[in-house]
Amino acid sequence: MAFSAGSRRGGQVADINMVPLIDVMLVLLIIFMVAAPMLTTGMDVSLPETRTGNNLETQAPVVTLAGDGKYQFEGAFLTAPQLLAELKKRAVGASKTQGVIVRGDRYVSYGKVMELMDLIREAGFSNVGLSSQQSVSPSRSSNSD
Repeated sequence: MAFSAGSRRGGQVADINMVPLIDVMLVLLIIFMVAAPMLTTGMDVSLPETRTGNNLETQAPVVTLAGDGKYQFEGAFLTAPQLLAELKKRAVGASKTQGVIVRGDRYVSYGKVMELMDLIREAGFSNVGLSSQQSVSPSRSSNSD
């Protein structure tokens, strides 16, 4: 099984077969394309529906408040003191007008949402936005009498 430097007669070819390599790379690409959106969405919450909400294209940090009262920030589950510390770090480099978006489950109590908003303001952010999903039901004000 010796490889010859000059001649290919009788010796083995030392070329890399590219077809299996390409197949493996395409499979990995498909796996990452499917998995990437799942990694960025974070915790699954049931957002309240609104008819008049606006879509905001912003890079504001998002804090998720689950139905069981857990906080999630940048993919990590945090306690209230940990969240406050992380938000304070983020507020140091932020502009005065930058806000934080709260993704709260529709079934979480109003008091928990207010506690989270106070925590965000205590960290140094003055603008707090509430995330919702667009309602698919028709508007109640468009009823014809």
